[in-house]
Amino acid sequence: MGNTLHIKRPSHIGKQFQNVYREDIQAAKSKILNKKRKPSCHCLLCEKTIDEIGGKRIVVQKTLGTFSSKSYLGGGDPDFPELSIKMDDDNFIVLRGKKGMWTDELIAKVKEIYSNQERPWFCHKCAYKTCHICGEIMNNPIGSDVIYDDGCISHVAALGYNPGCVNDSCENYKKWGK
Repeated sequence: MGNTLHIKRPSHIGKQFQNVYREDIQAAKSKILNKKRKPSCHCLLCEKTIDEIGGKRIVVQKTLGTFSSKSYLGGGDPDFPELSIKMDDDNFIVLRGKKGMWTDELIAKVKEIYSNQERPWFCHKCAYKTCHICGEIMNNPIGSDVIYDDGCISHVAALGYNPGCVNDSCENYKKWGK
């Protein structure tokens, strides 16, 4: 890639006019696009769609999740250890969950989802983000990262509030604004 700067007048200061090869632009685009994977079509564990179960798609929390990493991660909490699976020379998939939960079949599903440029997720019930009274899903999965249809991820902070549940016959029911 040519990095020759072409400053010909004062208005060009602070701007770069350089030759960029098409292949370099495509490589940069692919790296950017790979970071924003869209969610897979169903929960990794129960295989229900978000329309069937409701709530939000959870990708990572302290004790459950999957994410990609440039380095090998392993161990950590003995009850909820991290396990790294090598995808290629530069990338790993890190699996976090209860000790012994990652079977060969589940690992194969995760690999397939990542190889399809998607992101695996967990529903509220599989991630244990349910009401302590009635067992229905909570309005917000506090302490979790959630993924949206476009692949954007946001964190639902655990700030010491009760998000309530979606069951309108439960005493813990809360209706939040739309």
